[in-house]
Amino acid sequence: MPDINVGIVEQFLHPPIGLLTPHLDYRGPYSGLQTLTQWSSTAGPIFTDLPVTNTFGVQVNIEGPIPIGWGFTNGWVSTDGLYDESIYDQRICQLVVQHQFLGGAWITTQVVPIHSFPLVTMWEVSLPGRIGLLVAPGLSVDLSYLLVN
Repeated sequence: MPDINVGIVEQFLHPPIGLLTPHLDYRGPYSGLQTLTQWSSTAGPIFTDLPVTNTFGVQVNIEGPIPIGWGFTNGWVSTDGLYDESIYDQRICQLVVQHQFLGGAWITTQVVPIHSFPLVTMWEVSLPGRIGLLVAPGLSVDLSYLLVN
């Protein structure tokens, strides 16, 4: 393992992906245009809302079938069939990560075009205030937030 100097704060704001576990957002699946500041760790009718700020990233996964006619390129598929790295030419979803300045203005710090599923994105800048989601018409996605377990 290479010798890398990492600040003490950096270890807590950006833990290694191997220490993280995805937790399903029970307020999903999401479609259309969404702005999310919270997610639920429990299914309804009583939701347990948690802030997006306390997560380290998100896993985005397609919910339901992709309509016929979307451009498709075959990719690697795991032997158990759970992971398929095929790519859809059209963007299926866009994920936007935003942070808020002390004065109240929002700034975009990360934009992720999504063409395959499942996709894990870790926040480039920690402690986001909200995420934006644009899902292509006729599709919906599930989100699973990454937490240390």
